[in-house]
Amino acid sequence: MYLSLMIMTNTIMSTFMKHPLSMGSMLMFQTMMLCLNQSTISKTPWYMYILFLTTVGGLMIMFMYMASIASNEKFKMSIKMVIMWMMMNMMAMMMTNIDLSMECMYKMTEMKMQTTEMSEEKSTSKFFMMNKMNITMTMMMILIMTMVSVTNISSTFEGPLKKY
Repeated sequence: MYLSLMIMTNTIMSTFMKHPLSMGSMLMFQTMMLCLNQSTISKTPWYMYILFLTTVGGLMIMFMYMASIASNEKFKMSIKMVIMWMMMNMMAMMMTNIDLSMECMYKMTEMKMQTTEMSEEKSTSKFFMMNKMNITMTMMMILIMTMVSVTNISSTFEGPLKKY
């Protein structure tokens, strides 16, 4: 419950961010909270690990581009934003303390058990069965051809990360 409220707080706060690095850090924190929230529900947390690592890889590339384009730009944290974030988190903590009763905990446990049963039925392991292997291999080939063609099209002598 608290993680869900933290995700909502970060979503609201991300609309007020102006610097790309602050947006990236907020996206990183948001992804971490989402992965923590979803890994407690799902049977296996591997999909959340993959999502987190993919997002971290993309954010590292974004950080590299932003550092090379706007290297001298100052990154200032607004005191108003910090106070607003702290107030929203305090409100979220107070709201979760109000809702936590034995009856609510029982409902959450029951809902978690139902969710794990549903996730077993709708698992993505059915996608990798032998009769669907042709579709999977076709998708992998399309993705690798796209990656190779984008790499060949892009020039290493132009752009913000050019070689000298």
